Amino acid sequence: MLNEKYQILLDQYDIHADHFRRNRGGILCYSDHGIFSLARTSLSEERLTAVSQWTQKLKDAGFPYVDQYILNKNNCFLSYDKYYEPYALRKTFSGSECDIHSLKDIKTAASSLAFLHYISTDLTFSSDYLHKYTSICRHYHQKYTEIKSIFRYIKKKKNKGTFEYLFLNEINDILKQMEYAITLLGSSPPSHTGWCHGAFQHHNVILSGNHTAIIHFEHFFYGYPLLDLYYFLQKVLEKNDYQFRFCETILQGYQIKYPLSRQDLTCLYGLLLFPEKFWKISNQYMAHKKHFVSPRYIDKLNQFIVSSEIRTIFLEKYLQTYNVF
Repeated sequence: MLNEKYQILLDQYDIHADHFRRNRGGILCYSDHGIFSLARTSLSEERLTAVSQWTQKLKDAGFPYVDQYILNKNNCFLSYDKYYEPYALRKTFSGSECDIHSLKDIKTAASSLAFLHYISTDLTFSSDYLHKYTSICRHYHQKYTEIKSIFRYIKKKKNKGTFEYLFLNEINDILKQMEYAITLLGSSPPSHTGWCHGAFQHHNVILSGNHTAIIHFEHFFYGYPLLDLYYFLQKVLEKNDYQFRFCETILQGYQIKYPLSRQDLTCLYGLLLFPEKFWKISNQYMAHKKHFVSPRYIDKLNQFIVSSEIRTIFLEKYLQTYNVF
């Protein structure tokens, strides 16, 4: 039987589901008209409207397999439970998520991403609720500045623990990597600007026998499509111990429909060189810094350090293979 909370929410829509299944943050609703996902959201009504308009624009342009937010009976995208928590309903797809350890799946996902970027090339879209992205170099220089600030904080801290000593032991090499990466990103920006998914990863790619769907466009923005490729590549590499064949497979799949220039490959190297995982862990530490540092942050930092050698080997192989210098 459907939970009362979800029943109250679904009553606000003109859909009649036959059965339900829990998923991340909500439920899947199966009906004669397809599959719908009902979940909590932090997005505003205006942003959801922009996302809905964008996915409709993609469908009209020839990329039909994207999810779509659904208006409720009040002609709004946001619905509320009895505690006034916001939820949104979107039409989604059956199939399986892209397997991040499968070369076949990730090649299919990369090819679909390239087609998405290709379809988006000539599309125009205007909204006051778009995410803005300016310069890759400026964006990563800001992260570099944040790491230097964390470094100053930890250096001055009197009662240092395991996390702080691990951080200090790595910081000199980290800063050098960041500085070189920023130099590359400044001298070799991507050769194309365009529309980006904004959160492209294996969880947002649904594979079925006949098609590949891309979902969750909540973070879409106009900027550099190469960033979508980088975030996907970085996630896959982290989950597969930086095995070079995963990089080759993704780039081969992507370039079938959206070729990369030498400048793009150089920029991609700069992005991969930047130790973003170290920045993320350090930021999490600062956001939750207390007298007691969670062992979770220590474990994450240790994992990053352990993977440094295979990451270095991967980067050297990338340079040899793609001859970016």
